[in-house]
Amino acid sequence: MQTIVFVKTRYKYDSYVDLWKLVELSQFETCYVDEVDISKPRVYIVSPMNGEWDPHIGNQMGKPHNAHLIHWCLERPSGAGGVFNYAKSNRAKIYDRTLDEVWVSDRALASETMMRFVVLGSDYGLGEPGAGKVYDFCHMSYATDRRQRVYNQFDPKTIGPNRWPWDTNPSRDTVLKQSRFALNIHQDQYPFQEPLRWALFAAYGLPMLTEEIKDAYPWHENVCVFHPYDGIQNRLREMLRDDYNRWKVMGLQARDRMCDEFNFRKVVLQAVKESVG
Repeated sequence: MQTIVFVKTRYKYDSYVDLWKLVELSQFETCYVDEVDISKPRVYIVSPMNGEWDPHIGNQMGKPHNAHLIHWCLERPSGAGGVFNYAKSNRAKIYDRTLDEVWVSDRALASETMMRFVVLGSDYGLGEPGAGKVYDFCHMSYATDRRQRVYNQFDPKTIGPNRWPWDTNPSRDTVLKQSRFALNIHQDQYPFQEPLRWALFAAYGLPMLTEEIKDAYPWHENVCVFHPYDGIQNRLREMLRDDYNRWKVMGLQARDRMCDEFNFRKVVLQAVKESVG
């Protein structure tokens, strides 16, 4: 198998800190965009992609194209064009050979865009369950209007604070360990997964309640609770009143599923093997 190299942008995106921790735990090589050499027999995986990519790859078009270039797109469709423009813009880079493949980590989104579905797994080293619960739930998300409408239904003191930067006191690690549940609300109307956030929740063994997903694989009802946006706050209240040991078991089952069966390194190796041998 060709050497796998994960590609970083020079611009630092705080929201991708968990991806790079997973890469580190999986012991994959890394480089920066301006260090990618398409003449080398490497599998380069870039995520996220920004304006650094096209100029650098474009300047190498006279070289032999021996590398396999992958964009692991973990962003959601957005704006008026939605899924159509999301697919069009990603596939255009395959047509002009600045990419060979695009991965997405939601099976329904992959189907709708005709791109490659690859599970974003987790790793036991990304986090661990904690005791001494202080918060009813945490969400680790930017509070868009539709999210805030749900959060406003709860006493702010019972909500684990969103931690960016993550070393603010209390740290993100502390908040995750001291939360009973994880709550996932989409930032927009698209019923697709938030794979990096889910990988994080899984590592901490947090039982998760999420807004409905069109296709949640590899998550299922034994390791996650799904509910429509309308009334999701009432479903969370029901869970908070329930015997927590029941939900704790579910969170630990999700942890084993995503950190073992769908371990990040294992999934990447298999996906690359299926792509390039």
